[in-house]
Amino acid sequence: MMLGVVTGLLGALCQAIYYFVAAHVGSRYMLSTRAMLVFSHLLMGGVSLLGLALVLPGSGARLEAVWPALLAMNVCYLIGQAALFRALRRDVASRVSPLLGLKVVLLACVTALTVGEGLTLMQWAAVILCGGAAVAMSLAGGRLKPSAAGWILVAVAGYSGCDLGVVALTRGIEVPGLHGALVSVFLAYSVAGLLVAPVGIGLSRRHWRKALKTWPVAAAWLVSMLLMFIAFNILGAVHGNIIQSSRGILSIALALLATRLGVGLADPLKRGRVFYQRLACAVVMAGAIVLFQLG
Repeated sequence: MMLGVVTGLLGALCQAIYYFVAAHVGSRYMLSTRAMLVFSHLLMGGVSLLGLALVLPGSGARLEAVWPALLAMNVCYLIGQAALFRALRRDVASRVSPLLGLKVVLLACVTALTVGEGLTLMQWAAVILCGGAAVAMSLAGGRLKPSAAGWILVAVAGYSGCDLGVVALTRGIEVPGLHGALVSVFLAYSVAGLLVAPVGIGLSRRHWRKALKTWPVAAAWLVSMLLMFIAFNILGAVHGNIIQSSRGILSIALALLATRLGVGLADPLKRGRVFYQRLACAVVMAGAIVLFQLG
């Protein structure tokens, strides 16, 4: 259990870093949502194919049992990823990323209704607190632009479907420990790279010359996903997302640190009313994580 919590928190930190890296790379190199999606996933796909060649032989992975989950999670994931890129181009990361915490509410409802994984009253309270704090944290810096809000809701739905697929994949493949997480991640992103490749047809040579510029985006996401796959396998989708919701807190902390260091970001954050409002939301989120653990 503790390993799941630790890897979940580290994965949330890598995701918080990813949001800022994606926003920075997209604006600096003038890359469209489509180009960012294609190039970062082709890079992840290439690395994953090499990794799969190393970890799959002799693993005993039950590939025939997980293909439906693998394809479903990739389709949901790519929809969520494209929607997130569009949201980040329309508003700043510290307002966009906390709203991904709404996945907790959606997943709790879905698993309770379909999978039969009931939560205790205390855990439901933690889910509601986490979702409410995510919305309040986003709104503390001003109202999210309507164009970004629509895309973030699509991202929440896509990522929720993906998270359920991650749990099905990591448990269904029946390879234990870190070896199983590596097989699952490399398999998932090998398929993602293949699925996204046709989307790159028609991109201009000017865009393709910038393909390698997206390597920080690919690296941050692939590392975060390895950590989250481990956490989801141990904790499940709902509990994993409760831990993962700390990325909103971490996004704000990174924005504050970057502002202090004079690093140029689209959403500099300084002490004041907004900072203390978000700090209060962070305390509520931390309390929700503890409450879920106790429940």
